[in-house]
Amino acid sequence: MRYGRMNEEESKIYMGFPGDEPPFYAYEAVQIFGDCGAFPEFVPHSRDGIWLSKNGKRICVPDFTENDPGVRQKLIKREIYVIMSSLTGYVSPWGCMTGVRPAKIVNGLIKSGMSGREAVRELETFYLVSHDKACLALETAQNQERFLNEQHMCPENTAIYIDIPFCPTRCLYCSFTSHPIEKYKKRVGEYLTLLENEMRRVIPLAVSKGYRPESLYIGGGTPTSLSEDDFAHFMDFVTDIIDVPSLKEFSLEAGRPDSITDRKLKRALDAGVTRISINPQTMNDRTLEMIGRKHTAADTERAFYAARSAGFTNINTDIIAGLPGEDTPDFERTLSLIRDMRPDSMTVHTLSVKRAADLRRDPRASSLRHDITGKMLSLAYDAAKEMDMRPFYMYRQKNMLGNLENVSYCRAGCESPYNIHIMEEDQTVLAFGAGGVSKFCSFAEGDGGIGRTIKRSFNVKGVEDYMARSEEMAERKIAMLG
Repeated sequence: MRYGRMNEEESKIYMGFPGDEPPFYAYEAVQIFGDCGAFPEFVPHSRDGIWLSKNGKRICVPDFTENDPGVRQKLIKREIYVIMSSLTGYVSPWGCMTGVRPAKIVNGLIKSGMSGREAVRELETFYLVSHDKACLALETAQNQERFLNEQHMCPENTAIYIDIPFCPTRCLYCSFTSHPIEKYKKRVGEYLTLLENEMRRVIPLAVSKGYRPESLYIGGGTPTSLSEDDFAHFMDFVTDIIDVPSLKEFSLEAGRPDSITDRKLKRALDAGVTRISINPQTMNDRTLEMIGRKHTAADTERAFYAARSAGFTNINTDIIAGLPGEDTPDFERTLSLIRDMRPDSMTVHTLSVKRAADLRRDPRASSLRHDITGKMLSLAYDAAKEMDMRPFYMYRQKNMLGNLENVSYCRAGCESPYNIHIMEEDQTVLAFGAGGVSKFCSFAEGDGGIGRTIKRSFNVKGVEDYMARSEEMAERKIAMLG
């Protein structure tokens, strides 16, 4: 692979296309090359279809004569990737694949009748995915199989997501709907009241119409950033409105170790939480301070062992590969300390510099190590294997270092059905709170087999907007429920 920025003379690439804007699939293909500083300059209103040019040499992209527009677009995107790769020398580990759900593609190939080996070959030959990544996608898909089969048999199974959009502080890389809780200290109670009203209006109606909650995920933000009293009150409400004993999963994000107390852990366990996330992101204190997390690696260990002592048997830890200022030995140190703690699952994120993140406007973003992030993920894969963990869900995002991926590993029996179904998009999700996105999945049999329809209902992202319009958010879901 070629990393780093080419000099200006080398990297001058142009892309022509008909119309005012490049087709979205063409834009997706060239966006892969932003990592090596080779994003082309656009030339609209081309009479020659789509073409790419460097040093005066123009290469036209074939306009494939496929009846299926989706197939045609995939072929054009692949050809653009091949041409751009030849012009830049850059090869992406995921080839021309730009979708966020690689395992979903593998699941589709296997469902069409391919064997696992044939699915890997398809990823390698059509999508030009590296062998290692194709095998990782297959391994992940195989570990999801029993969950997908069960959902197929029980389409009424439903996920519930609750968003608590507050954190002790905002991390440098964060792009979620998350706000320092100190800023909203006087309005947290109001937010929780409106959130409870939204849930109270929707959840009983959904249950009456045959939706059966299977998983409950309280995220954000950091739900444990709530005060002990507010947290206890909200747990009481949740156990009143939802039949927790019937759930297969009740996950709680306790991502910031500095937000965890013994009383909160006990209340969460009493409420029926089965999976808890305690997320160091890194075990290097220097990095923690730089990215705005007001805790230390020792705080992470303290919180982890407190959760274990409280009785939690499924503890997840999140870490991030490619954080500013970190090199491979820094990441190896994080993995070593995580191995010592022996979590039940480990989610490994590749740093993604998103538009909403403060890091995007920070000078440290220009010094991020694209070249070593792939090695970090390989080390994480090996560490997961040493801990007897296997990958059970994965996804990709835009602007990830090295065009890589996020993967969650776990011991057998510690999978998160919520995360698996979110990636596969085969389950209805009722989402509550600021920034929640509800998805209503329906299935119908036609000439081409069973077709899936997904309708979405978006909650507004801002805390103030949500508190002003929470009733409207409930009405949107009620209308979707019919």
